[in-house]
Amino acid sequence: MTAARVLITRDPASASALAALLRERGYEPCASPLLEPQLPSDVEPLRELLAEATRSSGPTWLCVTSATTVAALAAVAPTPQWGAALDAARRPSARHRPEEGSPVLRVAAVGEATVRALGEYGVGVDFVPARVSSAAGMLQEWPEDHPDASGTTVRALVPVSALASDTLVSGLRERGYDVVRVTAYDTVPVPADRPLRGPAASDTSDSDGPEELGADAARAACASGELAAVVVTAPSRADALLEGVTPASTTAWIAIGEPTARALRTRGIDPVTAAHPTPAALADAVSRALGGPETSMLERDDHAEPATTAPTPTPPATTSPATTRPAATQRFR
Repeated sequence: MTAARVLITRDPASASALAALLRERGYEPCASPLLEPQLPSDVEPLRELLAEATRSSGPTWLCVTSATTVAALAAVAPTPQWGAALDAARRPSARHRPEEGSPVLRVAAVGEATVRALGEYGVGVDFVPARVSSAAGMLQEWPEDHPDASGTTVRALVPVSALASDTLVSGLRERGYDVVRVTAYDTVPVPADRPLRGPAASDTSDSDGPEELGADAARAACASGELAAVVVTAPSRADALLEGVTPASTTAWIAIGEPTARALRTRGIDPVTAAHPTPAALADAVSRALGGPETSMLERDDHAEPATTAPTPTPPATTSPATTRPAATQRFR
């Protein structure tokens, strides 16, 4: 009996953890990135943003919403030690609230994958939402009701994809922050002229990784009905896959989150939405969509990224003490 084929809209390296889980459940995973990030033609604004964060002259938040943004910062950094310099800017004053004196840089990350990407360069994180890894999730659990009671302007530096919504930027401005939004990377059809590769994507030689399909092959497979399911990892990838394509009615669709689910619904597709943007949760969603068994807890512990609803872990050694006592639903480090 032929295994059910599942397409993941990521490059094979990024899709490898999910592919391994799907293979254990008897599915045949394949991957197609469709799009890939590249640095913008003008990188000077991003370079200036990184310099401002590293030498912040007043209370400042650096808001990092993807691991790709971390790769972009590394690509424009003046030295390989940029992460250590950035972390040094946040550590000395992390025990003090801004109104008590010294300037403070704090770093917010959208989720655990971004926390890990920052950690690879030695950058600690002060806040990560506990429930939903998204801009809306960050705003919902943001640790400050008022940025600075003393009247000092608090900066929020937000390097993001050119395609990112203004959810975080608008929300922070409404709360009184002086927000600087800078394009960290563009998302373009493969192959990009200047592909942006992060540390996790640097090695694509894993023979156990999923088969890679080109964009045309992925669209043809989507239309022909040979795919049992498609895992869509971003609204832009939904558009890239389905542009000019009528998908087979027999294919099940899985969305990594609600924004991606909305993009699919606008095209007449009703997807199963993963509970969290992790390999284990996506694999569970595939199983639900195809009527297969969901993962055991042991399997989840072996392969999953930490779920966004997990209890707050003890902060690692590279993480500074929290500047504010966290609410029960926050991870404010």
